[in-house]
Amino acid sequence: MRNRGTTLAALGLVLCLAGPGLAACQAPDRGGQEEAATNAVESLPDRAQAPDPRALTGPSSAQPVGDIEPIAPQARPQLPVSFTDATGAAVEVTDVSRILALDLYGTLSRTVSGLGLGENIVGRTVSSEEPALADLPVVTEGGHSLNAEAILGLRPSVVLVDESVGPPEVIQQLRDAGVPVAVLDPRRVPDSLGDDIALVAGALGVREEGAALAERTRAQMEQATAEVRDLAPSGEDRLRLAYLYMRGSNGPFFLLGKGSGADAMIAALGGRDVASEAGIADVKPATAESLAKLDPEVLVVMDKGLESVGGVDGLLARPGVAQTAAGKNRRVVSLPDSEAISMGPQAGLSLVRAAKAVYLGEAQ
Repeated sequence: MRNRGTTLAALGLVLCLAGPGLAACQAPDRGGQEEAATNAVESLPDRAQAPDPRALTGPSSAQPVGDIEPIAPQARPQLPVSFTDATGAAVEVTDVSRILALDLYGTLSRTVSGLGLGENIVGRTVSSEEPALADLPVVTEGGHSLNAEAILGLRPSVVLVDESVGPPEVIQQLRDAGVPVAVLDPRRVPDSLGDDIALVAGALGVREEGAALAERTRAQMEQATAEVRDLAPSGEDRLRLAYLYMRGSNGPFFLLGKGSGADAMIAALGGRDVASEAGIADVKPATAESLAKLDPEVLVVMDKGLESVGGVDGLLARPGVAQTAAGKNRRVVSLPDSEAISMGPQAGLSLVRAAKAVYLGEAQ
């Protein structure tokens, strides 16, 4: 099955900035504003108490939600577990003491931590930006390519991946070395939050913890959605949003449309996804002509992408951006890369942070 992670990776949308090492892939500095793990959904003002979002000017950024609070202080895996993964391969997991949970979005590692097995994680991708994992070695190259040598060097007892990372040859190399590798197929949309958590929980033998985490996540998302619904303009008054992907001043510059994950995020925010409304599916080059036609009022971007083009001024220098309503008002909202379209177990918490940036102009 070809999911949106496969599409984005195939188009080169997940490469870190060009340059030696991993320095260009690190999370941006947010002034030490990391927070303790929490499962509390923040309250938002209702529409009558909030400023007119169309009167806001200047950029704003959503603050990261930080580490996830485990659903239980200590998970109790029921092992072994045997199952068929998304590729049709038979997988048996007998040991979860050394886990690698690797995907483009950082969702898998957050889920493992939420299940109470975070201390068993021994490595990460550049997308796993949780503070608790910051000191772990990175085992991917270019954002989504698995490094077999680095992975095997960590002696993992189980590796969880999805189709957003690869290549398949490395996955087979790990299996040939005797490492259980499960390729999962999460859908990463609001309606699939519980099922996506269950995939990870089942693979690690913690189904009870998975059911509890899924219920908490669904409850958080329902509460967050209600908070956003009471804040955001409704009907034809909804803000026109467009999600842009960029990497470097001369690098990729794309509009994300239907099926990319950005559409689900914009819908959850209560906005109009002008790219999807115009028939754009997956991704399309962001040309001056296409931006003029869409004329978004708010541009949504990832932190690292915005940083890579030289900030808001660099983005406005791209053809057509300054001429949009968003460009004229410098209304650029940046989201943490690992939360932007991940739709994981902290989706509700991230949604409220994003809504604050879009509708209140907070955390500039």
